[in-house]
Amino acid sequence: MKDDKGRGLFRITSMGYETEDAYVLGAVAVDGQGDRVSARKYYRIKIQDTDMPVEPVIGQIWKVTAKATTTTDVVRGGAQLIDVFIKAKSVRLIIPETENLFTHFVSKEPHFVGIGETLARKLWIKYQTEVYEHLENKNVEKLMFVRGVTEVAAEALISGWERYENLKQIAWFDKHKIPSGIARNIIKHHKANAIHAIEEDPYRLISFGLKFAQADLLAQEHFGVALHDYIRLRGAVEQALLMRMNEGHTVSKNENLMPHVESLLGTKEQAAQALMAGYENTAFIMSDKGYYHSVGQWIMEQTVARRFSKLAKRAIWTHHYDYALGKALEGQAFPLTDRQNDAVRSALSHGLSIIAGGAGTGKTTVLNVVLRAYQALGTDIRAMALSGRAAKRINEATGYPAQTITGFLKDLENNPLGERALIVIDESSMVDLATMFSLVSNTSSQVRFLLVGDPKQLAPISAGLVLHEAVDVVPTVTLDIVKRQKGSTGIPEFTKRIIERVVPDSDMFNENIVFHSCASEDINSLVTDLYAENATETQVISAMYGGNGGIDAINSLCQQRYNPQGQRLEFVINGTANYLDIRENDPIIFVENNWDRGVQNGTLGKLLNVGKPTAETEDREVSLADVLIDTGEMIPLTVDLLDSIKLAYSISLHKAQGSQFKRIIVPLTNSSMLDNAWIYTALTRAEVKIEMVGSMRDFERAILRLSDADTRDTYLRQLLLDELESDIAPENCIQTDFHLLATNG
Repeated sequence: MKDDKGRGLFRITSMGYETEDAYVLGAVAVDGQGDRVSARKYYRIKIQDTDMPVEPVIGQIWKVTAKATTTTDVVRGGAQLIDVFIKAKSVRLIIPETENLFTHFVSKEPHFVGIGETLARKLWIKYQTEVYEHLENKNVEKLMFVRGVTEVAAEALISGWERYENLKQIAWFDKHKIPSGIARNIIKHHKANAIHAIEEDPYRLISFGLKFAQADLLAQEHFGVALHDYIRLRGAVEQALLMRMNEGHTVSKNENLMPHVESLLGTKEQAAQALMAGYENTAFIMSDKGYYHSVGQWIMEQTVARRFSKLAKRAIWTHHYDYALGKALEGQAFPLTDRQNDAVRSALSHGLSIIAGGAGTGKTTVLNVVLRAYQALGTDIRAMALSGRAAKRINEATGYPAQTITGFLKDLENNPLGERALIVIDESSMVDLATMFSLVSNTSSQVRFLLVGDPKQLAPISAGLVLHEAVDVVPTVTLDIVKRQKGSTGIPEFTKRIIERVVPDSDMFNENIVFHSCASEDINSLVTDLYAENATETQVISAMYGGNGGIDAINSLCQQRYNPQGQRLEFVINGTANYLDIRENDPIIFVENNWDRGVQNGTLGKLLNVGKPTAETEDREVSLADVLIDTGEMIPLTVDLLDSIKLAYSISLHKAQGSQFKRIIVPLTNSSMLDNAWIYTALTRAEVKIEMVGSMRDFERAILRLSDADTRDTYLRQLLLDELESDIAPENCIQTDFHLLATNG
């Protein structure tokens, strides 16, 4: 039953589908007795993984608070029905406290094996809510007091109930106003000791995402922690290290860390005391040269460095590789350059290698040959990238299946790697330390890695550096002959100067590289005018969302100028007509992965046929419009995709990274986000024409401004050098690891 505040009880009726970070569940609304409220309404509820206290199962009853609700009238089987899509703000599994709810819960929940409706009802009549105490205490004898409940049935009940052992703990975290996502992660880590762990040290909550101020308030109000208690001082140090991590760093020096600790504790004396206490009690690790490492970052960098160094030390070439390379080169349209040939051989002969190079230097050509060679060797090839769109591009460019790194890790248990396996990561400059740690921690030491990317491009969003730190330390071949842009454009030479931190000379500007000087307040209107000159081949790439040159303002102005009469996307929410300010023929971008629907985070498209869609869904779901996506496919815009589309006249560089466009327009401001890597990455998105808008002084500042990667404090490169220079003998090269069957030799 739903109330006017967007809360309601729902029984799960189908598992729907999963995205990479959420479940979409089919459900019906029920009342407090578990009876369905309306036969005309059916619900789909989107719940983030981090908000799930337990794994969802058909038959469970959930209390859902809605963040957004979209209602659409549909006709199915000749009946007028209502499709309700709920984006959940919070969810809680309801433990039944009525006879009907309990009976339905136990008889329908598949983990209560062999317990039918009759036995479930008898149990409730006998014990009411006391039944949960007997289940918790594993009291078989008490359960068997009910006629018909055998020992086998009692044990099945107890076994099924064990799946819900964390519910009492979740109730405790709810009472203390600790977010459900944080509570779930704490319980997952500490299991049955979760509550005790927080009572012992409430500042542990910081490691799971709670801010120091919130943990500090909880600690003082509920657990009597004094201002000078060691656990409080240590908590402040942990928060300071996390703040540094959120800035991209994995290590700190005293001058970096002290200001953060002082701002949390209020005095320099307490901050100094906290750092001393943290050192004495190993709240952090001190390495050579006075570096502070959080324990987690230290472990991750050490683990990645050790795996990378062991793989990099493996170097082997046998006649099998000659055969495989020969097979891979069959049908190659153009001969490889010497550097490309070196890259292929490095990728085949080393357990870890890097193919580096800027846009258009032939990385994809090399990757295609490498993958064909490994296929000839009988290797289990897993291609992937950090973003969904980048993963899709691997498939488009090579023909090999690809997925996101998150998707690969999630699917690893059901689809384990073969004995001989290769992990290929494209756009690897975007991969952060934690992601690479997850990959090496969840795969065998025999698995080979091939990293493909450009270390001159943007650093990862999250902490650490991987490609930037490993390039030229582990086996690396850098491709440097640009093939994508025609030489006449001047773009390769222009962007090469930017990499060198040299402002291009005025004679390097031409009809393909144009600078439009204007005042900051005129940027948005000028960009809009330029966009209208050739809208079909143009993409605006902006550094910020707000202000002059910002994504939001440019999107709005371009829509008003280029598509003012397009039909608006309209739908119904809670019985009230509503809309998104996106119109037919507007360019759009998807900002979430939804592989089942054929889109990824970063997929670009055009909105078509608003109110009269032609594309059909497999399950005949209601569609509001069509989207012609950048692969040429037409897909239906279903209700569940509404919260993942945005206007795309202008997009962020992170969304554009890895893509190319005929013509780009780049607004320039004096934002610190516009550094050398940002400018280089943005301009290399252009195949034919670049138009920059703003102040030449801001352009020069950006070229000379150190890139984010250059200012991050990390330790992986040093650890790699130490490992590679150590006296530890490399693991024996396994000549049969990538052998060919005799019949192929």
